[in-house]
Amino acid sequence: MTTVRIVCYNTLFGGRDDDGLGDDSRWRAAAPFLRSLDADLYALQECNFWDLLGDRRLHQAREQLGMTSAYLAEANITTAGHRFHTALLTGPRWSITGQGAERNKYHHVLGWANARLEARGPVWSIRHIHLDPFSPGHRLAEVEPLQTLAAPGRLSLVLGDANTLGIEHAEPDWSALPAHLQATQLKPVRNGVETAGSRRADRDAANLLESAGFIDAAQLMGDDQPTGGFGPDDVERRQDLFLLSPNLAAGVVSYEVHNEPIERGFSDHRAVSLTIDCDRLPGETP
Repeated sequence: MTTVRIVCYNTLFGGRDDDGLGDDSRWRAAAPFLRSLDADLYALQECNFWDLLGDRRLHQAREQLGMTSAYLAEANITTAGHRFHTALLTGPRWSITGQGAERNKYHHVLGWANARLEARGPVWSIRHIHLDPFSPGHRLAEVEPLQTLAAPGRLSLVLGDANTLGIEHAEPDWSALPAHLQATQLKPVRNGVETAGSRRADRDAANLLESAGFIDAAQLMGDDQPTGGFGPDDVERRQDLFLLSPNLAAGVVSYEVHNEPIERGFSDHRAVSLTIDCDRLPGETP
């Protein structure tokens, strides 16, 4: 069986305190844990300051995780001055045929790679997302260009921190969400009397990708447990997503949510891993 293993993880300010400028003990704890997951590809979010000194922190992470290639998608500057870069780190089994980043349409950035496994076979289209945390409407606009990747015959993977609920994720109890954050996740108030406990999540972004044909790996494997929202003034929910085109979804054999980052305090997100059996994938479309 030829399998490939992929890990998605939000580092929380690059694994450092003081918004990415301070102590790095969280990353020093996270790195060996992530390496123990033995992935062929790591998709990491919130890689603050990993671009400094020639992407030094990126390449330190590449070495620590045992990867051979790394690409940092440099993010826009937020209103608080953060730049939440994302990183795709790949092992020797991947042959990259193209990679890049798109910022113009995105609150943070879209990182992307096209790659072949074992330098042969069809190209995988990998799109690494970290969607707008504040605007459901903008999240919808951010995913609109991804719809075509679900086309028949394609091997497409959209993964990352979507800042929105996964497809068919159970409605969380939003009553703990502070008023100043409710518009970031919930449908607008219609009659002026709804409370957070009665309002529903805005699911437009995920629904659009589902209607295009994408399959949510968690839903496919029957595992709906939360992956993010473990910080203060937040609500636990499944927002770190693996969305697959139908052809790629045919190869999924395992989906795992890893609680170590929460238990050991090195992120406010769990890590998520996906394993795909390439022998189950349909033949390449002419």
